Amino acid sequence: MKNLICSIVLFSLTLGKSFGQEFFPMNLKSLIAVDNAGGKSNITPNSYFLNEKGFFMAEDLSFVNKKTNERVNFFCNVKENTEEIRVDYYSTSKDLSRFVKRAGESGLKKINETRFEHRDENTTIRIDIKRNIQLDGKTYNLLSLVVITDIAKASTGIKKSVIKFPVDYTYPLQNTTYFFDSDIKDDKSNSDEYFINTRLSKTPKYANKIVFLDDNNWKITLANKQTFVGTYNQSVENKSTVNVSFNLTIVQPKVPKGYLQPIAESGAIYNASELKKSKHNSAYYKFFFEKSYNLRFEGNDLLLSGKHYENYPTLAVPAGNGN
Repeated sequence: MKNLICSIVLFSLTLGKSFGQEFFPMNLKSLIAVDNAGGKSNITPNSYFLNEKGFFMAEDLSFVNKKTNERVNFFCNVKENTEEIRVDYYSTSKDLSRFVKRAGESGLKKINETRFEHRDENTTIRIDIKRNIQLDGKTYNLLSLVVITDIAKASTGIKKSVIKFPVDYTYPLQNTTYFFDSDIKDDKSNSDEYFINTRLSKTPKYANKIVFLDDNNWKITLANKQTFVGTYNQSVENKSTVNVSFNLTIVQPKVPKGYLQPIAESGAIYNASELKKSKHNSAYYKFFFEKSYNLRFEGNDLLLSGKHYENYPTLAVPAGNGN
């Protein structure tokens, strides 16, 4: 019995922690901000984003996670008329299939299994994958974001690059597991508006679980073992308010060849009055994961808060001449 209790405690402590790979293709650009001063690019590591994932400064442009021995290095090299900015992530993850899949969805052209690339007249953007790299006696998979700029062409204004590295104020949700619950409450001042909240905790205070699988995808397992999946993205207002938007992934039903494909449905509840009467099953929770929220911290937990609107009036538009 004592061993069983110890196992349960250990499971509870580790389940909320990160597992496997910490950064994915779209995260790599979030790790730095680059500004230009006096014709020279200056790199500033995104310490907040890195620290939240357990990476702390070891040297000026090098961050290390002491628990996993993973490392992120930053470089800015200028040679003749070429400037190269690099983000090198030394990953200990053995399975890179999800990283490769996300690289293929990043908008870059797949050159081969280890390189994804986009070129324009003065800029090359690459994601490079190098397996089994030795560093300080340890073996890593090196995952790199590389941006190469032809300075001469850029300075003359020939198709200026649209690729920038602004400061990223989003929260690193990728590769984390949270326990959660959701609720809806009336807005007393507006009869057709409702407050919606989803609370996320790294400790098992709630019975449902969401795993942010990478920089785009999530999976939910409810207390009743029902599961569903979807995507998310983040944006920031005024450098402070983080907005998180969720969408359900709807699987098209299979039909025999030659038959008309029916419209796929999510199975979610969309009406607030029905939601309040519903059991807390997948139809109930799917309602909350087709919404957008503002993210804020409540102690060590995250609170996603938003609004749901119903029965908005349809505005009549005057017809034009001849209609």
